[in-house]
Amino acid sequence: MSTQFTNILSPPGQVVYEYPLDGKTPPPAHIPSTFIEALSVRISVFVDEQSCALDKEIDSDDTRSWHWVVYASVSGPTIDNGSNGERRTSQGGKVAVGTIRLIPPPHAPHPIPGKHYAGDELGSPAETSSLQTATADQATTLHDGREAYVKLGRLATLKEYRRLGLGRLLVNAALEWVSKNKDKVQDSRGTDPVERENWGLRREWKGLVLIHAQGEMERWWRMMGFVRDEGMGEWWEEGIRHVGMWRRMDVRNG
Repeated sequence: MSTQFTNILSPPGQVVYEYPLDGKTPPPAHIPSTFIEALSVRISVFVDEQSCALDKEIDSDDTRSWHWVVYASVSGPTIDNGSNGERRTSQGGKVAVGTIRLIPPPHAPHPIPGKHYAGDELGSPAETSSLQTATADQATTLHDGREAYVKLGRLATLKEYRRLGLGRLLVNAALEWVSKNKDKVQDSRGTDPVERENWGLRREWKGLVLIHAQGEMERWWRMMGFVRDEGMGEWWEEGIRHVGMWRRMDVRNG
């Protein structure tokens, strides 16, 4: 197997909600193919393997995230996608085998330690007034509650393509991109400077990255340079234990 190349998709907007989750209806042609490929991987991993809810897999953060997909070169027939119909090989005999997304600020408040969350409860719909209002978050051990940060999420690799370094490739691709594009990930809340000053919010992104890591993946994320935030405790998403982990990136201009 030879992999590789990756593709990046800019925030696709509300069109992602038009994706049919019945496993029978073809997706509309105006939904970006990269998002469809990313979703096929996510469904295989999170729905088929981990038993997360299919109807919650597309969430409010998908509309405003940057998405990456990594492909493998294959020869052979179409690969079935379990719960949701087909996964098609792309032109040149390549198939999507891994994905990740990067969510810009603002974000919903940090999860409450010990709480169980379902579906989109931790989502961050940019159109909601609560996220456009300048309010500080609860401080944790590694976050003061005011500094802007980006969040990685939905990292997934098909089972048959694991242990090939594709997860590392995806994380590095997303971090490399954001380190060169800080102007695209500024915190949009509180356009009134007085309001922002009152809350002590900082609009400029200065390299802080968060991951809500599945508990069993904590060691892997440590190897990627992330540090667990003990002040965030642990919580459950779709029945899976999660912890918060941070990394500080060097940010470059241009």
